[in-house]
Amino acid sequence: MVITPSKHRYAKIALAIALALFASADSVYSRRCAPEPRPVFSGITYGCELLERSEEGHGILHWVRVELSAPGIELYVTPLDPSALAGGFQYRLNWIDDVLRNEGLAVVINGALFTSEPRWRPGLPGDLAKGVETVVSDHVTSHIWEHTYLLWFDDALNAHLRPSKPPRPEDLRKAKWGIGGQGVGLQGGRVWSGSDRKADSRTAVGIDAERKLLFLTVAESASPRLLLEQLSKLGARDAMLLDGGGSSAMAIGEGGRNLARGTLLGGWRPVATFFGVKAHRLSEP
Repeated sequence: MVITPSKHRYAKIALAIALALFASADSVYSRRCAPEPRPVFSGITYGCELLERSEEGHGILHWVRVELSAPGIELYVTPLDPSALAGGFQYRLNWIDDVLRNEGLAVVINGALFTSEPRWRPGLPGDLAKGVETVVSDHVTSHIWEHTYLLWFDDALNAHLRPSKPPRPEDLRKAKWGIGGQGVGLQGGRVWSGSDRKADSRTAVGIDAERKLLFLTVAESASPRLLLEQLSKLGARDAMLLDGGGSSAMAIGEGGRNLARGTLLGGWRPVATFFGVKAHRLSEP
């Protein structure tokens, strides 16, 4: 049977609703974990870890390391939507694979916490939404929420993550890109001793500011403590969690080498904001 784009879209919406009824269904889709990290775009390396089953998690953890000083590296944060602003909102929900394709991204993950309308059913693409935490897209600040911890980048892609909230006015003036999170659980390479040990689908971002490295991670099932420990092992010095659960997702863009394009984990729940990276394709050998 031939599936037309419209039929495919309706099928995906129906599946999103069905998955929302099952708390454990958020992470049903993940690819086999390859044993060795590999370059996928210029300045971007992909890898994964198969977590041993424990009370703190199991399954696959996908990670990406981005060299922010590499030629061609650019960041992306979902901008405010004019049609949503006209109705008193900020965004419209979107699929991760649509954002990946439409923005020409090399890699993208889900972003900050959000609320959407109507609330009586699972969110669908196009629904109006508001962000909970502060984000910055191309020097435009969405709003200021007093409980936001902000990972932000200046025009030279220098990364900053202060273990304090809310974002300082001077930081917001300098920030070109920024994504809000829920506490800096990794500081100076050490995981906070009080980190939660409850397993769930998780998304996190980390940095090594001195080496200009950015780390993006999603886990099929992991506690915040376990995910932050994995980030520390990868080389992150500071890190925080983003929205998780059914929102957790990572996708790789067209033109990457050594890894097929598409969603690596999640992607069945449309969300309000995304954090992504643009990069040059690797040159042919």
